Amino acid sequence: MFAILVKALSFVLIIAAGYGLKKVGLFCATDYRIVMKIIMHLTLPAVIITSFDDFSMDPSLMGIILLGLCANLFMAGVGYFMARKMDGIDKAFNILNYSGFNIGCFTMPYVQSFMGSFGVIVTGMFDAGNSIMSTGGTYAVAAQFAGKGKNQSPKYFFYRLFSSIPFDAYMLMLIMAFAGLRFPDFVYDITGTFGSANTFLSMLLIGLIFEFHLDHKKIKRVLTNVGLRFTCATALALVSFFLLPFSEEVRHVLVIVSFSPIPCMAPVFTEKLGGDVSVAGVINSISICISIIVVTTLVVIWHI
Repeated sequence: MFAILVKALSFVLIIAAGYGLKKVGLFCATDYRIVMKIIMHLTLPAVIITSFDDFSMDPSLMGIILLGLCANLFMAGVGYFMARKMDGIDKAFNILNYSGFNIGCFTMPYVQSFMGSFGVIVTGMFDAGNSIMSTGGTYAVAAQFAGKGKNQSPKYFFYRLFSSIPFDAYMLMLIMAFAGLRFPDFVYDITGTFGSANTFLSMLLIGLIFEFHLDHKKIKRVLTNVGLRFTCATALALVSFFLLPFSEEVRHVLVIVSFSPIPCMAPVFTEKLGGDVSVAGVINSISICISIIVVTTLVVIWHI
């Protein structure tokens, strides 16, 4: 247990280091975008490829992709329902800031560190469904309500989806696994080296994004959003653990994934649609704090 706590503490310290370095001026507010590009284009795809080194395809796990998609749709629906009497901008805000799972920059590093390659693959399966929405699908839907969806054609939607390198990596590796194909061993050695930097960079990114500046009049909206978000996450976790027909190891991963924070792109998309980006940023930061506490607690309880 001590080793688990030390590793979890190291994650928190990396986040704190990123936040502290930003506050003292070593990083500026927009530098997180550089780190995010490194993660999304290099280290995270490398982790995904490496995790398939000794993977044996189990067709029953394909249902996890659908679970990731349905979880997004459900939470976006809850967000819309809460804003059903509000204007289009508020509906778009809720759709963006209730749904989605920050898998690549938060959950994947935890699973990579504590649960190994199999955990990474299960998480990747969920993220394949999640990515359909969080990399552009949810934004496309929200844009319709915000009155900025005139150019959201199916072609544009699929362009955004397949321009996500991690999503492409999942699809490629799944196709290869179904076909019984694999890369030469040296490829996995190289991607393993690249992927070893993913955990550090992901935690640093969270620190660079973290903010907590908010008008007190908006606190009620933040608390309502975060409260409902994690109520839904708890429901998803309970369904995943007690009702889904998977092994205990898979169900442990799905519970941890359920408590992933809101995607880092939610505040960015909110700003593009004219929503309150300060509120979105605080919601995102609070969701990260709660996720750290919940996921670390689960890892300790289960002695993963």
